[in-house]
Amino acid sequence: MVELNQLLLEFESNLTWEAVTKEWKERRDSWVREVEAAVEPSQLAEYLVELESEIEWEAVQNLWKKLRESWIEDCQAASTLEEVSSLLLELESNTTWEAVSDEWQENRENWVQQVYEFNDE
Repeated sequence: MVELNQLLLEFESNLTWEAVTKEWKERRDSWVREVEAAVEPSQLAEYLVELESEIEWEAVQNLWKKLRESWIEDCQAASTLEEVSSLLLELESNTTWEAVSDEWQENRENWVQQVYEFNDE
């Protein structure tokens, strides 16, 4: 089984530098270590919110501005891997193609399938 931590890191690593804030470049290395060490779904949800807050508005769909507040509330309430995986998928699906690497388009389908596996458990 692939850990959800790794899937979150995989998504983040495929975001372009243009898609994230300048502050993210300084925070990223410690964030990666924290995500790798996370053992609770609620921790992963917290790191997911942190990542989202460092993604530029231009890198997400216009609709995200309307969805974001309830998404953050859902993240703050998330306590299972199933919930966190759904929230990760929601963020990823609202991220534009311009914000991700070219490889992501090739790898995305497999990644989505792996994330969906948490919803079957």
